[in-house]
Amino acid sequence: MLRRLGDLPTDPRVATIDDAVIDALARRGAQGGPLPGSVFAVAAGLALTIGVGASVIPASESRAAAISPLGAPPALAPSTLLGTGE
Repeated sequence: MLRRLGDLPTDPRVATIDDAVIDALARRGAQGGPLPGSVFAVAAGLALTIGVGASVIPASESRAAAISPLGAPPALAPSTLLGTGE
């Protein structure tokens, strides 16, 4: 099936596809201009406010409960050899 498709002549519209794409991009650019700088300034200010706010508010320390699905963890398991930092 693919061999038969390869033997078919190329569609003549393929030769003009570059011009069609460039013309469509030009029309699209003429229809709507870029966003004003104030939109980006508001977005940057909002992102900065959220970032600073998230770093200023202290997070409570949380510790996960140690669970071992097979009972007590072995003494030479990698998790015990890495140390707990205490």
